[in-house]
This record gives sequence, structure tokens and C-alpha cells, in this order.
Amino acid sequence: MKEGRVYVTGGSAKRREGFLLPVMLSGAVILLAGGYLVGWGGMEAPGKEARTAEPEVVLCYGEVNPEGHIMTESAKFFAEQVERLSEGRMAVEIYPSGQMGDDTQCYRAMQMGSLDLYRGNSASLVEFGNPMISALALPYIFRDREHFWKVCESPLGQEILDNIQAECEGIRGLGYLDEGARNFFTREKPVTRVEDMKDLRIRIQISELMEDTVKALGAKVVPIAYVELYTALQSGSVDGAENPPVSYYYNKFYEVAPYYVRDGHTYAPGVILVSEITWEALAEADRQVLAEAARLTQDYNREEIERADQAAYEALKRAGVKILEPEDSEAWSEAMEPVYQKHGKQFLDLIEEIHQKP
Repeated sequence: MKEGRVYVTGGSAKRREGFLLPVMLSGAVILLAGGYLVGWGGMEAPGKEARTAEPEVVLCYGEVNPEGHIMTESAKFFAEQVERLSEGRMAVEIYPSGQMGDDTQCYRAMQMGSLDLYRGNSASLVEFGNPMISALALPYIFRDREHFWKVCESPLGQEILDNIQAECEGIRGLGYLDEGARNFFTREKPVTRVEDMKDLRIRIQISELMEDTVKALGAKVVPIAYVELYTALQSGSVDGAENPPVSYYYNKFYEVAPYYVRDGHTYAPGVILVSEITWEALAEADRQVLAEAARLTQDYNREEIERADQAAYEALKRAGVKILEPEDSEAWSEAMEPVYQKHGKQFLDLIEEIHQKP
């Protein structure tokens, strides 16, 4: 028996807020792995007519963004598809607003088997041993959303997704999600030129790639937890940060940092991730359910993100946010040369293939 797994005879489990509570299930042997339950162990699941209202498999899905956010809505769609495809035998519980922790905490939790599913970020995944995906997180590598999806849905995109399993211990990628282009926002002064970034204190997600991106623009990096960012902006501990428009809006950062420049420095995809411990404990049919649910969620997300972006921009304008455009886009891209030299030199062919996508 692998470490972190517990066998319970004559009982099942229902997890709430990260805890396991025993609940009786007649005569079945239940395998608990990483905070979820797998009913019937390796045995064949009973027929539909024999099933009770309680799902046999309950999985936990973490998301850092709040209710209403496109990433949380995508997670809910994923959960609905899992329930539908499994005919109610599987369930996915969504924990939004960072209840399960930030990227680093959740990756570690999946490696240990204490979290089943999480919507990861390609920039932060680089820090967990997946250098190949850094090609998708490089600044200004995508021309637009259409280019982004052509790459992600190509054989090249699948190769990069599969590389997560090969390089990130204990984590497997199921599908891509589009959260939107990441843009800078500031508290006290508008930013439209590279020179405007000089010496600004910018909060970023934990990522050496993102740190180098911000430094290449002349700004200073301030490591602050995402859940503390609003307060840090409000108090002036940082001068700004960066987020896609939907995240900027739903987390209400515009209330304390009302200048938003659409520089689109990073179009890094989100990734639906599953713990390898969870995956190995599931029956093949259940794995297929998760894989198909992820594929359908990817399609759903691609359709919905455009509307979500537009709705966010309209709401931000009504709130009085100053939506700005860079004065010289070429200057922003040219400033990234040292970032490409450091983070992209081992993937020059891969980067060229991305650039050549029509």
C-alpha cells in the first residue's frame, strides 16, 4: 500500500473543508487517496440501477479565483461534465478563492496526494520542474487569442501538456484553459511606456520567469501572497501588479489600483491538473471520464473567455478605471531579449514553431 493511502472496510468517506468524515456504505472496500474517495476499489462498479444517491468517487478541485470568475465557472463546468459522464457515480467539489492555498501549496498538496485537482498556471509550473511549458509562458510569444489556441490545440500543445507528467513529479496535465492576457495595473500613475515602469514595486506570482520579465522592464519585484495583494495595494506596500482583466475585476483590485495598461505581456495558459496519486487510484473508466470532461471544459472555456473579457472591460469602464494602451508595443517586446536568452535558449526550435503557427 502506497504512503498516504488508507483502506476503510465497511465504510465510505465524505470530505468537507479538507477533512475526511466516515459515512457507512454497505460492505464495500473504499480506497481513500489524497483526500478523495474511490468507491469499490479495483472492483467493477455496480449497475446504474444499484447506485445510491451518494457518489462513489468524490474529488477535490482547488481554484485561487473567487465565485463568478471564468476559471471558477470553468471548474464548475468540469464538475458538471464529470457528474454527467459518470452518470452521477463521480463528483467534483470546487474550492474557490484560494481555500486550498496558492499555486505552490496546491502543487505540493497534489504531489503528496492531499489534493486531487487544481487549475495550475504555466508560469508557476516552471518552478515545479516543467521547463518545456516555459515556452508558452514567455512574454509576448502569442500574437493574440487565436494564435494562443492554435498552439494549445495542436500536436505541439499536446506534447507540452504531456511533458508535465514527465517533468513534474506527482502531477499530470488534462487540458488547457484561457484566463486571458496578463496586463499591468498601478495605484497612483498611469503606465504606457517602458520607462514608466522604472522602479515601480510590482507584485508577481512566484515565478523566476515572471520575476525576470518585470525586472527587464526596469521595475522591482515584491513577493506577496495573492490573498494579501488587495491590502498591499491599499496600503502602498506595492505600486502595482499584473492580472488578466477578469481576475483584476473579480478580485476588485481596480478599487485600489485604477490604472490598467493592456500590454499583454504574458498569455500563459492555465492547466487542469490531477494528482498522479489520484490518477493511479482511479479505474480506467474513471480516468476516461476526467479526460473527456477536461476536453469539454477546454472547449467551453474557449467560447466563454471572450465574453468574460468583454464583460470585465465594460464593468471596469463603468467603475471609472483608466484602460490604457502601450505607446510603443515594439519597445515592450524588445525589452524582453534577456528573458528569452535566459529562459528560452534551450527551446529555440519550439519557440520558432510557435511563432510560425499561422
